[in-house]
Amino acid sequence: MWMLRATGDPNRRIRIEIDPITGQDVIRPASTFHFPACRPCNESYGKKLEAQAKKAMEALFAGKSLQVSQCYWLLDWLDKVRIGLWLAYNTLHKEFSQPKFRIDQRLGKKDRIAIISVDPDDDSKGFGFGGIDNNIFRTSQAGMYLRINNIRILSVSFENFISRFAGMPYSKEVFALAEDINQHRASIACDGYELKHDWREFALPGATVVAQSIFWPGGGISDGRWRMFLNSETVSRLRRTPRVSKPEHLNRFFQTQLISNSDGSFRYHGDPRKRLRFGKAQANDDANFAKALYVIYLKHVLPLRDMGIEDSNTTEALIDELHKVTRLREESAAHIPGTCVPEYSQLVS
Repeated sequence: MWMLRATGDPNRRIRIEIDPITGQDVIRPASTFHFPACRPCNESYGKKLEAQAKKAMEALFAGKSLQVSQCYWLLDWLDKVRIGLWLAYNTLHKEFSQPKFRIDQRLGKKDRIAIISVDPDDDSKGFGFGGIDNNIFRTSQAGMYLRINNIRILSVSFENFISRFAGMPYSKEVFALAEDINQHRASIACDGYELKHDWREFALPGATVVAQSIFWPGGGISDGRWRMFLNSETVSRLRRTPRVSKPEHLNRFFQTQLISNSDGSFRYHGDPRKRLRFGKAQANDDANFAKALYVIYLKHVLPLRDMGIEDSNTTEALIDELHKVTRLREESAAHIPGTCVPEYSQLVS
């Protein structure tokens, strides 16, 4: 509710979505766009995450800097909002495939990036979402465009798409097992452990990027592949120093330190008290941010051109199939048991 109050009258009428059957705008009071949640989630997200997100966003509204520690909270909050919207629209549309995971099973468990632009001269109020009324979002909840008052944000999270730029191992190819499509095997690659400095496909000139690589090395215990993820090159750049004395310690997600170009070039930020300033995109408009989101979609979420597919007659049918595969992969990858849903799948890599 804090965001509704920060952006105007909480009871103002807004467009919630476009009705998928009639094509008409669905308009109703903003305060009614909420969905049931279990008590533990309400308490956890309301008392901790939302409070920290509110503090960070209010600082950005005022053009102030954020500590690195606040950026972690902000990335978590963007995960929560993005996944929550995905679940909400699944509920509204009564999707045939019921989601098999919830927010707590996906938050902070995949590579993620936020591209943020703050306009100190913009005194407008309001919020809006973009990039979510399409089948890519409906099947992968991979990204969204968020406008809140004088702030524009692209939030994107997908498996391994940041790792290759962060100088970390990544899944070069992922295969669904023929005998069980809910299980996957991955071909792990590493292009060297150097942090890349060319992030142009994510960068909107003038905007500030904050990102994290996130990995789960548990699938490489038997063959020693976990050493690609945890070694002398990588441990120093992890957010928290790992304690690994037995194999079961590998069966969890590890997060790197924050990566940002706030100082002008991309680098890891290990000091949680370090303050980062956020700039204004040179092309600071909704259309430019929406375009950037779809470029990322086509490059990293559904990379058809990288697969050598240019024929428009083939593209539509293949996208439909990729949507199905992407959804299954997302659901099976959310293999950590959460507090809300008793059934979950196991990822095998």
